[in-house]
Amino acid sequence: MKKLVSIYMYIVGFLMLVAIFLIQLLLRLFFKPQKTFPIISFLFRLTFKLLFIKLEITYEKTLDKGKPYIFMANHTSFWDVFVAGATFPFYVSALEAHTHFRWPIYGLVIKAYGQIPINRSNPKASWKSFLKAIERLHKEKISIIVFPEGTRSKDGRLQRFKKIPFKFAKEAGVDLVPVGFINVNNLSPMTNFWIQPVKIKVNFGHPIPGEQIAQMSVEELSDRVYEEIKRLSGQ
Repeated sequence: MKKLVSIYMYIVGFLMLVAIFLIQLLLRLFFKPQKTFPIISFLFRLTFKLLFIKLEITYEKTLDKGKPYIFMANHTSFWDVFVAGATFPFYVSALEAHTHFRWPIYGLVIKAYGQIPINRSNPKASWKSFLKAIERLHKEKISIIVFPEGTRSKDGRLQRFKKIPFKFAKEAGVDLVPVGFINVNNLSPMTNFWIQPVKIKVNFGHPIPGEQIAQMSVEELSDRVYEEIKRLSGQ
């Protein structure tokens, strides 16, 4: 029975994601990403509903839709991107691995929506990507999501953070919102071919003010965010 459910989820999930990608490309011809976000977010939520996946969202403080934030979250699954699309309160841009831009369809979508390619194996190139993100925060007022672990966790446990995202946060000078994803890794474990219905929780923590970040060292900020994400992700 579990295998049949998994096969159903693969087929429906694949078809829905392809349809959403094509709709995104079509909408992008006429509208800015911020305008299309409500439609795309609804379609992602519909996809999770069709896959029998429940989404639960909590906020420790209401976020201001009129100001840009840096969101930092734990990274346990390829599905994290789609969970963010379904649960975030407004459009956010992301730093995506540069190899993702070569993928069929998906690569076209993230390019069309202005996601920022980042080569994590090259520190100098990585910093240039973060500088582009700072420009987007201030000139376009678009929030940015960063996964400070740098790569997906294989067992769901929070890994050590890279330093460069916190150097970026200090340079950006905007509020930082820690986010905890719970149970996304159990949807499609890296050690298991099958996918399964789960209940996913997304917890938005209390924003850390940019003024406060300016007074902290990179190490202090990293430790603070680590503990917050650890708490919000139930670890």
